[in-house]
Amino acid sequence: MNPETEAAPAVAELPRGRARLLGDGILYAAAGLVSASQRHAATIVLALGGQPMTIWTARGTVQGELLVVRPLVRKRLLARGVPLVLIDLEPNHPQYRAFHGVNPWPGVAALDLARHAEFRHVAQAFYQGQLHGSELDQSARWAIERVASEFPPPPPLDLRVQQMMTLMDENPCCSLDEVACAVGLSPHRASQLFSKCMGLPLRRYSLSNKIRRAARFMGSGRRLTDVALEAGFVDSAHFAKVWTQTYGASPSHFFPAQRTAMDDRALPDWIDWHLARRPPGVGNPEKVLRAAAVAGAMPE
Repeated sequence: MNPETEAAPAVAELPRGRARLLGDGILYAAAGLVSASQRHAATIVLALGGQPMTIWTARGTVQGELLVVRPLVRKRLLARGVPLVLIDLEPNHPQYRAFHGVNPWPGVAALDLARHAEFRHVAQAFYQGQLHGSELDQSARWAIERVASEFPPPPPLDLRVQQMMTLMDENPCCSLDEVACAVGLSPHRASQLFSKCMGLPLRRYSLSNKIRRAARFMGSGRRLTDVALEAGFVDSAHFAKVWTQTYGASPSHFFPAQRTAMDDRALPDWIDWHLARRPPGVGNPEKVLRAAAVAGAMPE
């Protein structure tokens, strides 16, 4: 196949998939995938059958068996009939910012699969249903770190940005004004700082939290209206629009039990999990919000 002459796919083709939530990432395996999407996440895609995949962006075309995509890149993926494992790293993943090191032209990097045999082993075991639960989580995180090491390490993250992320992770109803006030900044200044440090608008991070909460119900068979409300969307129409833009297909491709097999073995309580991972110096979100409200903090 010549990616320069073959038309890029416009719609999604999604066979039954396998999924696992990492709390700050999503693993997804399928027997093939054709989709067009723009994700807030950094994405790693590994082909398992020895055939290369193709990703188109507005800035170029890349082929390979192990591809990494920068966050917020509009892309079209062609892996028709190619068994694959895809990992989305959410903005709160510790390796997320490293993937901003992917060259923005074209926004996709092809890595040498020979350097990541352990990643292939983990992906193959997940795809075949041979690796589950906490053992899968630990193996995937180790493999992700190895892939992230291909790119320059990002600078330390501003403590105020860490605090904003923690507030939004654990208080999904927290307004952006409250988040800014809690770290002593104006909403405009908070947004500027967040975008500079994360390469992602503050409002987009808030939206990514809703997507992540909705993803808990993939394969559950629950009504999409209920999923939308549980995740914090205004209604199912808004949820469907955002999900389709993010994952290249409507929620109906992912949430019915017959479309996605979710590995929910030994899943931790994600609130407790976030609390355990809170960086040193980042206070308890409820206390921070209460203190800001009582003090009537004047943002800079």
